[in-house]
Amino acid sequence: MFPTTFTLRPNERFIGFMSLLSVILFTFFSGQASAQDFEGKTISSVQVQYRGAKTVDEARIRNLMSTKAGAKYRTENLDNDIKTLYESGLIDDVRFLAEPSGGSVKIIADVLTRPAMGGVGFVGNTIFSDKKLAKETKLKAGGALSDEEILEGRRNIEEYYQGYGYPDVTVSHRTQDTGQNGISDLIFVIDEGSKNEIRKIRFEGNTKFTTPELKKEMKTKEKSWLSWLTKSGRIQDERLDEDLDSVLDYYRSKGYLRASSPGFRRDPVGDGRVDLVMPITEGEKYTVAGVSFGKMSVFKPEELYPSMTLEGGDAYSSTKMRDDIRTIRSFYGSRGYADVVVSPDIKDAGPNRVTVKYQVTEGSRFRVGRVNIQGNTKTKDKVIRREVPLKPGDWFNSVELETTKARLQNLQYFNDVQANGSPGGGGYRDVDILVDERNTGSVGVGVGFSSIDNIVGFLSLEQTNFDLFNPWNFTGGGQRFGMNLRLGSERSEFSMSLTEPWFLDRQLALGGELFYRQSTYFSDEYEQTNIGAAVFLRKPLTEKSSLKLEYRLEQVGIDAESDASQAFQDEDGDFLRSAVTLSYLYDNRDSNIEPRKGEKIDVSMTLAGGIFGGDVDTFTISAQGSKYWNLRWDTILSIKGELAFVDGLDEDPQIFERMFLGGGRTLRGFEFRDIGGPRDDASGEALGGQSLAYTSIEYSVPIIETIRAAVFYDVGFVNSGSWDIAPNDVYSDFGVGVRVKLPISPVPLALDYAVPVTSPDEEADKGGQFNFYLNYEY
Repeated sequence: MFPTTFTLRPNERFIGFMSLLSVILFTFFSGQASAQDFEGKTISSVQVQYRGAKTVDEARIRNLMSTKAGAKYRTENLDNDIKTLYESGLIDDVRFLAEPSGGSVKIIADVLTRPAMGGVGFVGNTIFSDKKLAKETKLKAGGALSDEEILEGRRNIEEYYQGYGYPDVTVSHRTQDTGQNGISDLIFVIDEGSKNEIRKIRFEGNTKFTTPELKKEMKTKEKSWLSWLTKSGRIQDERLDEDLDSVLDYYRSKGYLRASSPGFRRDPVGDGRVDLVMPITEGEKYTVAGVSFGKMSVFKPEELYPSMTLEGGDAYSSTKMRDDIRTIRSFYGSRGYADVVVSPDIKDAGPNRVTVKYQVTEGSRFRVGRVNIQGNTKTKDKVIRREVPLKPGDWFNSVELETTKARLQNLQYFNDVQANGSPGGGGYRDVDILVDERNTGSVGVGVGFSSIDNIVGFLSLEQTNFDLFNPWNFTGGGQRFGMNLRLGSERSEFSMSLTEPWFLDRQLALGGELFYRQSTYFSDEYEQTNIGAAVFLRKPLTEKSSLKLEYRLEQVGIDAESDASQAFQDEDGDFLRSAVTLSYLYDNRDSNIEPRKGEKIDVSMTLAGGIFGGDVDTFTISAQGSKYWNLRWDTILSIKGELAFVDGLDEDPQIFERMFLGGGRTLRGFEFRDIGGPRDDASGEALGGQSLAYTSIEYSVPIIETIRAAVFYDVGFVNSGSWDIAPNDVYSDFGVGVRVKLPISPVPLALDYAVPVTSPDEEADKGGQFNFYLNYEY
């Protein structure tokens, strides 16, 4: 046997050569058949033997190897296994031995594993103790550590120092022999640098734009009293480089083509604090003398000019120019020209004037070859493939490639999605999709409080990538399952829902819900119980709109208190409600949690009773809408409102069908459901109306990244008669509030305080009202 040993970690080419050589030499000098004689034979067994201490579990080594018992012997596979084992960072040396075993071949992997970590030590640290830094590394003694794990430990230490104002900290490492076989200590060598926290961010030479305007373009922020929460005041070199580019690009987007800066400097101000200063040479403002195109054969310039945002006579704008480049690429990419290259040629055209000429290299036109999907360990292939608009044989479309990526990301099934085109040969481009699966199931347990529910406990189970037909695992089918239990002093609720978004493998969603709700917060005079089920079909009309048809069957119980007034005693009883709702939804908001721009429109018609039977006979129409604007300094202006009517087909609608305003979701300066038609003489409670309209205007400003402050004005009315939109008795309020994003929930927590401004009914004006929400909806 030839004793080949690698004492240094070789590069990849050397690994490939030596791995092949090691197999040949092992088999030759062992007196066995040549490696070529083994090629294609069945592997009878794979044995792992250790040289020195066993610091890496055998199962972990086997998991890194593709060579398995029962597979065919391939020299190429052994070569790849050697590369994989080296790259794991757990193996210092590996070689394979092949021996004949009857008509098959036996493989022996001879490995020298990396020493186990006995302990972790530190050199150069004066600010933090060894114990504290050891905790921050998140490394555990006892096993061999890969290079990746060690580098992660180094990054953790650096981030910890940077969090306390040491931006220039550097961390390296070395190993130290302990004298014990197979065990070494890991030593981190730290250069702490000087403490630098940002007191102020200043600019020098800026006359065209104010300091607040330029600071808005930066991610780096000054230290403040909330820095413990926002992490502001830190200096990170990579982020500063990005900030430098962002500020200069802001100038160039406003016409200052030659704006420049040598970069940020740090001016010490004492106590480890610095002022971050950016000198700027603004230059002159440039205008565009003209925009033109180079030689093209697919399109004519006249076809592209109407879509260009940068035009002759405009101030030069780097932002508009980038937008135009994307537009040109989309023109070509949507027609199969995947390799189009667009280069702007900017030339002087007189004092403070330039011309922009787009040079287009069109490339060849391609069709879609194969659609390759990788990385989906849980999600079924068809769940991903149905979101891909590109089909084999279609013209390759780079715009649809971006659409594919966006659709897959919007599923929220993956940490990362990559969608690219690769040469497929013969005028084809393959679509390569690589996904990184994430955990799509969640369990929530907690106790909360709101101005309506008071104290409430809740339990929620959700799986957004559910599979009803995959027993015991129940994941990967792209269905949405949810179960919620809420128990509080004012209500008890249980619901269970399941939605199949691609019913019959079409873009047709089929869903259903079972529910039970017992509520006492509607009124002091009665308790309401709803128990039933619903089923719906939803069909997308466009990317932003859909049509939904729902059938809901429920038993509604009104249990009036024994001492309730006659008005509520008359409502007592159990009612079977059988209703069909047709609704249209249009939503082009940029976010459904904290939208900054776009609008949402929801129009619905509901027929209860009539040909559908039951005890409730009503017809209801509702139109809800909202509009959002993202203004200067990331402020948000929003307007939302509703217009709704209900009409009894045979008699007046029951109280659970009638309409009310007041409380946190509508008019916030009034108590919940305290605005609604006439009042009961005995109890003083509103009895509800049949026509409703309200509007809310809100303006919010960022305080820090996770907190926004808001001012708002609400106005609306409820009329007794149906189809009555006369604004005779208009209520309004004005208020302020805060919106807080917590790490435990994507939906903001909110607190509002509002006071009535106008109140035709003096009894409705009960002074200022606090409203607290666990799940605020913008």
